[in-house]
Amino acid sequence: MQTQNITRWLTLAVISISGGISFDLAYLRYIYQIPMAKFMGFSNTEIGIIMSTFGITAILLYAPGGIISDKFSHRKVMSGAMIATGLLGAVMATYPPLWAMLLIQVAFAITTILLLWAVSIKAASLLGTRDEQGKIMGWMEGLRGVGVMGLALFTVWVFAQFHPDDPNSLKAVILIYSGTYIALGIACWFLVSDGFVPDEQEETSAFSLQHALQVLKMPTTWYCSMIIFGVYTIYAILSYSTNYLSEIYGMSLVAASYMGIIINKVFRAICGPLGGMVTSYSRWRSPTRVIQFFAAICLVVVALLYMVTRTPVSLALAIGLILLMGFTCYASRGLYFACIGEVNTPKQILGTTIGICSVIGFLPDVFVYPIVGYWQDALPPALAYRNMWVMGGIASLMVLLFTALLMGQIKRISPAASTAPVKGV
Repeated sequence: MQTQNITRWLTLAVISISGGISFDLAYLRYIYQIPMAKFMGFSNTEIGIIMSTFGITAILLYAPGGIISDKFSHRKVMSGAMIATGLLGAVMATYPPLWAMLLIQVAFAITTILLLWAVSIKAASLLGTRDEQGKIMGWMEGLRGVGVMGLALFTVWVFAQFHPDDPNSLKAVILIYSGTYIALGIACWFLVSDGFVPDEQEETSAFSLQHALQVLKMPTTWYCSMIIFGVYTIYAILSYSTNYLSEIYGMSLVAASYMGIIINKVFRAICGPLGGMVTSYSRWRSPTRVIQFFAAICLVVVALLYMVTRTPVSLALAIGLILLMGFTCYASRGLYFACIGEVNTPKQILGTTIGICSVIGFLPDVFVYPIVGYWQDALPPALAYRNMWVMGGIASLMVLLFTALLMGQIKRISPAASTAPVKGV
């Protein structure tokens, strides 16, 4: 029993870290935009086009990826996708021309979104019972953060060992990511199970269409999607917290950057597991209820931020409020896919549900940044950020509403319907 438990947590770590760092080469611009322009010969506009190519392709692939996670072996898909991503990175390290780089980004979207995203979430979900979904998903988000942060720090250190004008510096970073992907792909082959396999009757049916329609007809799909939508909106707004502290309170860019690291890297690593612990050890033991509680706190926080933006009084207070908002957001991010398992979504359509919820839930990526950017350009800073906090308040209210609706569905579920771990996981 002890050996099985160790294997389960090791499997969760491999799944989580694979799913987390697999996007890092596609999003290489986040850390290495200047080296990309310098060594790969791209203009900033071309780098933007490269990024948007991945983003547009990704939106199209979330839902089909969910269907793949329901129909195919998780072990084979994850192993193949990670190894393929590593090989694409090796091609990227040759510094290809723009047209080839765009094709690589499309291929990255196929390997990471179509093949890995929903598969990794479903594979992790199947490692626990219905009652363990909050703990499993919380630790998954935390382990993702640890993997992303650890590998990012290591590659930055390697990059710094080269002369500033040495083009091999960026190449070394890309190859480290590629090698890590391939190693994790091999680990997935030995640790990840095949996952849930539909019976013969289901397998001979019009799988993708019937299951997609079944998922879309379920009210819980829409409730879970809108919970993710609201939390993800707050997550997008948080990315402007460093700008806010700099423009409204005059915080130095260096100090603001450190705040960004704490919120985007450190909080991602620790808040997901903490949220899972709340579901495991509090009297609620419900991811949905815990997200609802965090949304209520977030609503109060954004209301206070709105007020202190009108009359800035204390930088320390603003920092404290933003850190509290960051905690509630990242803890909720570690739990929102657990809602899908908590509501007893049938395992044969779990992946399809994850895919469809991802398409709807991650739509704030499309509108939050241009809207807030427009406010920053067109309005005085105080008014722009007050508008942003209003958007955060609306998102918090949305989470409160749809968690309440989902809790109503959960109460109607018989305790006898709780799912058990899949055999062999």
